[in-house]
Amino acid sequence: MKNFLLPVILFCASLCCTALEIDPAKAVIVAPGSEKLAAGELQKHLKLITGVEIPIQGKADGQFAFTLGNPPSDAGLQPEEARWQVSRNGVHIYGGPRNGTAFAVYDFLEKQFKVRWIEPGDRGISYPEMKMLKLEETSGHWTPGRLAQRRIRHELFPYNGYPYDMPGQFIIANRGYNSNLPKEMHLTKQEYDAKLKEIRMWHLRMRMGSGLSLSYGHAFTNWWKKYGKTHPEYFSLINGKRGPKNAGMPDTVKMCVSNPELHKQIVEEWRKRNMPKCINICENDWGGYCECPECRKLDMPPAPGAKWDDDLSDRYVYFANKVLELASRHRPDVIATAYAYGVYKNAPRREKVNPQLVLGFVPSKFDLPGAEANYRAWAEAGAKQLFLRPNDHHAISIGLPTGGEKQLFKAFKLGFKYGIIGTDYDSSHNFWPAVGIADFILARAHTHPEDTFEQHEQEYYAGFGKAAEEVGEYYRYWRQNVWDNRIYPDRKEIAKLGLYGNYQRGLMWNIHRYFRLSDFDKTDAILARAAAKQLSGQDRRRVEMLQLANRYFRLFFLACTAKQEEKQKQAAKLLEFRCKHHKDLMFDWNRMATLEGRYGDVAGIAKADRFRSFHGYKSLPLKWFFSPDPGDAGVREKWEAFPIGKIRSLWEPVLTNAGWEKQKNSGMHPKLQKLLENYDGYGYYGLDLHIPPEWKGREIEVYFGAVDESAWVYLNGQKTGERIFRKGTEDWKHPFSIPITRAIDWSKPVQTLVVRVHDSGGMGGIWQPCYLICR
Repeated sequence: MKNFLLPVILFCASLCCTALEIDPAKAVIVAPGSEKLAAGELQKHLKLITGVEIPIQGKADGQFAFTLGNPPSDAGLQPEEARWQVSRNGVHIYGGPRNGTAFAVYDFLEKQFKVRWIEPGDRGISYPEMKMLKLEETSGHWTPGRLAQRRIRHELFPYNGYPYDMPGQFIIANRGYNSNLPKEMHLTKQEYDAKLKEIRMWHLRMRMGSGLSLSYGHAFTNWWKKYGKTHPEYFSLINGKRGPKNAGMPDTVKMCVSNPELHKQIVEEWRKRNMPKCINICENDWGGYCECPECRKLDMPPAPGAKWDDDLSDRYVYFANKVLELASRHRPDVIATAYAYGVYKNAPRREKVNPQLVLGFVPSKFDLPGAEANYRAWAEAGAKQLFLRPNDHHAISIGLPTGGEKQLFKAFKLGFKYGIIGTDYDSSHNFWPAVGIADFILARAHTHPEDTFEQHEQEYYAGFGKAAEEVGEYYRYWRQNVWDNRIYPDRKEIAKLGLYGNYQRGLMWNIHRYFRLSDFDKTDAILARAAAKQLSGQDRRRVEMLQLANRYFRLFFLACTAKQEEKQKQAAKLLEFRCKHHKDLMFDWNRMATLEGRYGDVAGIAKADRFRSFHGYKSLPLKWFFSPDPGDAGVREKWEAFPIGKIRSLWEPVLTNAGWEKQKNSGMHPKLQKLLENYDGYGYYGLDLHIPPEWKGREIEVYFGAVDESAWVYLNGQKTGERIFRKGTEDWKHPFSIPITRAIDWSKPVQTLVVRVHDSGGMGGIWQPCYLICR
């Protein structure tokens, strides 16, 4: 009986999925004008597969038709829902509002032809090649499920820069996409637009989108400007005064969230905007929380050893509940958005969460057990609607393959387990050869949350054809050897090394601790085996791009880890490679340059680019001489005019590749080291300067890698220039140069250079190497 039934079952199954063979030259795409995007995407991909461009027209004219849109009247489609049906009579592809039909096209291509989108752009599309379209006579259906919002932020820096300084952010140092890139790497507006479109299309093809209408982001950035004079009572009380903690950054002001008049004003402004369904009440996390008695009454007692403002969740849940209570009188279905991060990341201990509050939850990227406990605690407090708003990409994106893709996946799956309704990841850096696998797996986890990590990574590797096994070995090398064995076990130390918990900075400052030159030898060997396989043209191109990327990673590693005397040489090699191959590798080079600059030109690229235009340059010693000036006596006593002999005898040695707080190996007296560990104020640096005599007649400058914060420069007692730190900027991270030509005494073999520095908080002093340059 069993032997008889098996062929019958297989026969019946074959009837369910009958194979059709369609000549693309005898097919058409039928689509209304409203489905232009979906029709164009279907046409593009079918042409890649067959080499034939199937025409888009209004009717079939008796040909085999791929019909888009026009769903059945009883379909009852939800936003973004996607459906398709293949039969002998044609293919029908349709979907709900908000890109539903386009999503149906992608679902059809994925399931019928195993199309994969490995990275943005045409070369990132993996597809079969066939002259006749082979279709299975079946149907497909996709919905976003409960993940009504699926977002990985991905935008490029605006081509012409922001027209203003962004609220809540540092003043933008670069005013356009090309402004911090070498001229050879500049993009035309057309090239920029094409690159941005490719990135946006990748996210669409991976079905990132939203069926929600949420409004969130820092809600009160302009309130001090608007109400600071007329209603100071709306704002936080700090040291007896209402207003922002940092007067230079009014957009970071905190609100007096206990104030009923503030609640009323928020609702009144919402009513003036015609009462949209969502009210944004997201506070920023810059510090300076209200200390007034009424706000303090809302706080729960701090844990042993904690400060009063380490856990403010109860006051902010109270605040959200009060706003919702008032707003619901005017619109019962209103919702509010708030963040659960920083000092209000933990669930409240007293307050209960209004179920109409939507929380953007920012859990720890590494402490998954702690995050799980927090998910449970928020649920017990009544939270019904959480969306995941992590910063995890910053932890893995340093320009090298860090191998953190599984960590991101596990954090996502944890949120899915506890019922998140959506995501908003901050943010993809568009370093595709390095960590694009993480974005691919994360995006697929959104659209196929039932699949395992191993299933998602195999989908990625399959995009390399017969080299899939070796490409898998390549990425697993980074994950197992770098992430699992080096980075993850040292995660707390990395955050400490990066200062103030900045994990990305901790990695970029310490690449030498977590990567080895042998890593690149071993991964090159793996990719060589991949390239030796019999590959299709598209698969070979992808493997060759991976080999090119690995060459780049090696150069980047060498430049970041080079000693002072080799740094410029390695940086020049890296710069040459970037300029030659910047269009070959799918990298956001502006983002890469911004990161490097933000953390002190770690690879020396900015310096190498600038130095190309100089007639000559020489490294200055790392070790100078230093004296703190806590009473600011230096100006009165003219320390800048001290001869070098006096400086050497009275001042202490100091290293200029680290802030004055970190002078363990400088030879500085231990008592002064101890004093400087938490020192803010003025300090003087001195150096005997030897200028090559052949430079006479040229313009000569001192190039400072970075100074935190302000600097006044003197040569032979004469002031030659200054760089004053602008509050709210990242000036302390950026290089600058000061001309000294007019103060040089060519009759002397040695000049005396003195730099007066002021620091108002945090790290201070000259903390990146300096150079003498001539033009």
